[in-house]
Amino acid sequence: MRAMLVLLIALVLIVPPDVRGNPGGVGNSLEDMQCGGACHGDANQNASSNLQFSLQSAGTVWVGQPAEITVQISGLESSHDLDQLGIFLLSSTNANGDIPTTDGWSILSDGMGGSNNYIEYASVESEILTHSWILRADEIGEKTLYVSVHHGDDTGSDAGSPFFGVSQGFTLSIEPIPENLQRLDSDYQPPTSREIGETTKLCVPTIAAENVVIEWRELAGQAYELETTQNNQCWEAELPAALMESTIEWRAVLDGEGPQQTTPWFPLTSAEPSWEANETALMLQSIAHIIFFFGLVILVRKPKSKDDHYKDYMEENI
Repeated sequence: MRAMLVLLIALVLIVPPDVRGNPGGVGNSLEDMQCGGACHGDANQNASSNLQFSLQSAGTVWVGQPAEITVQISGLESSHDLDQLGIFLLSSTNANGDIPTTDGWSILSDGMGGSNNYIEYASVESEILTHSWILRADEIGEKTLYVSVHHGDDTGSDAGSPFFGVSQGFTLSIEPIPENLQRLDSDYQPPTSREIGETTKLCVPTIAAENVVIEWRELAGQAYELETTQNNQCWEAELPAALMESTIEWRAVLDGEGPQQTTPWFPLTSAEPSWEANETALMLQSIAHIIFFFGLVILVRKPKSKDDHYKDYMEENI
């Protein structure tokens, strides 16, 4: 019976559980500015970044519609000798609760296959870096956005210290959308990522649109028109598969009673299948390890012989 138990536990240990990891550190995520001030330890030990920031929207920001928000960071080579750069898009500088989603924004795309306000560049090879988010404002009125960065520097008196910087506030005016203006459904969430080798079927819901053209392109490349069919208020098209890790962009051109409307270019990232850890499997395997070694100790323990029992009996009665 003991041998069967040990064999069963050994099989549990040998058969790998569904374990999938996410290598590469924290990476892109939803982060408050506090991370930029204290992720490297004591925030008081941070040095001030000399990078310069700008932020602008591409055209009118309509309520409930996707808007491209472009951030430009300059002075990367002249001000600092850095490699990796972390960039935050923030709704305030409170260092707590300052993610744009807490101030009436939806993050439709971070430009890197997710919907995060914090993204990382593993390397920077130019004096100026330009990066775009696709946001959607849920409220009419003025809203303020900020840009923040953290990075290192291998030169100067503060070499080796973490550097942190934050921009001034950039005010955006969110306008009400005219009633009959053709537009995307305000609940539409464009896809941001997919696996290599997969085509992507789009179903783009619209309001007051009489005709929709969907185009795609490689980054900053030539645009190609897709075959588009209407299914009720949803316009369907299929994006081609990618054969390697890459990013393509697509957009919709809407015609109706109002002036022609063109959505931002929505980035779509193709990557290898992601890896995740099955916590239940890991816990069960840990318990199995404990039971296995406990059983092993019992098995290797030499049982007492009759002579040993007799000696113990004699010692107790002398």
